[in-house]
Amino acid sequence: MNKAIVGKTFGQSVRRVEDRRFVTGRGKYTDDVLHDGQTYMAFLRSPHAHADIVSVDAAAARAAPGVHAVITGADYAASGLGMLFCGWPAKTKAGEPQKMGAYPPIAADRVRFVGNIVAAVVADTRDLARDAVDLIEVEYRDRPAVVDVAAARDDGAPQIHDDAPGNLVVDWALGDRAATDAAFDAAAEVVKLTLR
Repeated sequence: MNKAIVGKTFGQSVRRVEDRRFVTGRGKYTDDVLHDGQTYMAFLRSPHAHADIVSVDAAAARAAPGVHAVITGADYAASGLGMLFCGWPAKTKAGEPQKMGAYPPIAADRVRFVGNIVAAVVADTRDLARDAVDLIEVEYRDRPAVVDVAAARDDGAPQIHDDAPGNLVVDWALGDRAATDAAFDAAAEVVKLTLR
């Protein structure tokens, strides 16, 4: 444990011990690590909030100088590596597992947010990888999108994951509901706050 923190209580300042190396240019970051034969990866990301991927043409990127690999969503799906899992495996109030839609690291048939990865390029340099990404052609078919969390639960809102009807992944609770309700009932004042 950081010795500067030991013995401190809330509200007291804590002396920072890492600043000197960062502000004097002696910090070490993962981007500073270099190895012989190192390659670089760049991603092609979706400009759409919600769309079907009609086609991906990566032939020009695969033929570009210094490119070792171009991985599309179809390539990833064929690899059998499986899906990413977001969050933790929560259960609903009724004890059912959450309804998390499939989340591949590279989208194969549909993008669900701006910035969703559609392809990855591995090349000899960062610039060659970025240049090859620009050569990938993707045809999208727009779908209705919803960008407000509360509006995503409205009747008729665009369905983002077929596995999560009404765009609800999980409705869960922790703690003692009866004791919490009693505490609110006995409170002199109750404040409701909506955070966005």
